[in-house]
Amino acid sequence: MVYDISQGKMSVKKYRRFFYSLPEVANRPEEELIALAKAGLKEEIRQGLEKEEFATLDALFEEAEEVEEGLKETPPSSPRKRRRTSPDHRSSKRGRKSVTKGDPEDEGYGYDGEAATEEEGSERDYWNNLPLL
Repeated sequence: MVYDISQGKMSVKKYRRFFYSLPEVANRPEEELIALAKAGLKEEIRQGLEKEEFATLDALFEEAEEVEEGLKETPPSSPRKRRRTSPDHRSSKRGRKSVTKGDPEDEGYGYDGEAATEEEGSERDYWNNLPLL
């Protein structure tokens, strides 16, 4: 049996040509070849396939090429950038200075900070003293 056939850094087109060039391909049932080729695709391409099962090997490779093109056109949503660290493994980015500010949601709405919270005690007493039904 054929083992460890993977796309690696190849494009889907190159992987397709490579896959068809293998001598073992001629002697295997198509279902087995589809499973083998699919398992060898890059993970992000495999995850992008709309179908779970394919009728032909060509159908698998055609959809894989479409997924690959879509991945090229769509920038990744979360870039895989790593922060550079110094030899002592501290981040090279400077830490932000801590500035004491009030809650931005409360700014401009008459919230006076701690004093307002203490004054609201009477309202809290109202809710705590309501009889339970």
